[in-house]
Amino acid sequence: MGTLTLQKYQRLDSLADKSINSLGKAVKSKKKPLGNTTLTNKGFVRSQKPFLEYFINDKPLSEQLDKIYNTKTTILENWVGALGSGNPKTDRIKVKQLLQRKVSDKEIRDVYPSSWTEDEFQWYLDKYREELENPEVLIYCCAECGDYDCGGIAVTIDQTENSVVWNIIGASDILKFEFDKNLYFGVFNNYLNQIAK
Repeated sequence: MGTLTLQKYQRLDSLADKSINSLGKAVKSKKKPLGNTTLTNKGFVRSQKPFLEYFINDKPLSEQLDKIYNTKTTILENWVGALGSGNPKTDRIKVKQLLQRKVSDKEIRDVYPSSWTEDEFQWYLDKYREELENPEVLIYCCAECGDYDCGGIAVTIDQTENSVVWNIIGASDILKFEFDKNLYFGVFNNYLNQIAK
């Protein structure tokens, strides 16, 4: 069985568009800069993005995914881990998904501003419910906005009496990871306790 840990990680700066490397070119260009980019003399550069990385058997999962997705660079060009981006309320919901626990409407409601009326909130509630009903759980999401609708990389989760199994379908292969159930639940329950403080 594999080991699973969560560790702080950071998507490093990367070149997003080297054809636009001056303000003049940026103004004349029909291209729009990607989110979280900075104009430098080398071009538009994507900014660093901190998140919690899933380390499986002491290796970052993103590096293992690069192999099955046959990427020329890294999946972290577009995606980041869905945990640790700074919002403990959304992290709590994501961890509950990974633990296959029920998420209440109140927990979803707490993610959004309390000043919203129920009518304003209803669309987001329905959208969140749709995500929670999906058997695939997004573990890497859009690095720019984190929105479920932007896609990402997901796992399906199966449980046996003694283990939890993650299946990730790639472009050319399926990655399968099996974790001791007690250790798996321990990792995510520990994180829930950390963000509750």
